[in-house]
Amino acid sequence: MTLKTRLHDHLFNALESRKSALQVGRSQLSIDSTESGKGSAGDKHEVGIAMAQIEIEKLDQQIALAQQQLQTLQKIDASAELTHIQIGALFEINQNWYYCSVPFGQIQFEDRTIFCMSSDAPLFQALKGKKEQESAQFNGRNWKINKIY
Repeated sequence: MTLKTRLHDHLFNALESRKSALQVGRSQLSIDSTESGKGSAGDKHEVGIAMAQIEIEKLDQQIALAQQQLQTLQKIDASAELTHIQIGALFEINQNWYYCSVPFGQIQFEDRTIFCMSSDAPLFQALKGKKEQESAQFNGRNWKINKIY
């Protein structure tokens, strides 16, 4: 298994764990808000229920985002060997690692810190289509691609 396929699997599992944790939190919040209202009356109770509903809606949005990211990852062929920067590319610039997949942020993987970004990321847009040893200007810096996986 290559570094990229191992990373891809690790990221997929991390997203599934995040989604599961969000679903557990949502279920618990829903149960808590239902049970807290069983003997309560008045404005305080109604405010508590409304606040819980707002939190449930936020969690629903985060769950939907995690599901969307999982679907995006499923569409990426991590075993494909790429020659230029595109979706699914793992690449190294100045000893920093980047994976164009989903906007997960930094992830510790094996002995590396890898920044996972989407194809909407400005850095990806600046580097899109570039090959190894090519450069692009971004944020006033020169970004030279050392290696693409």
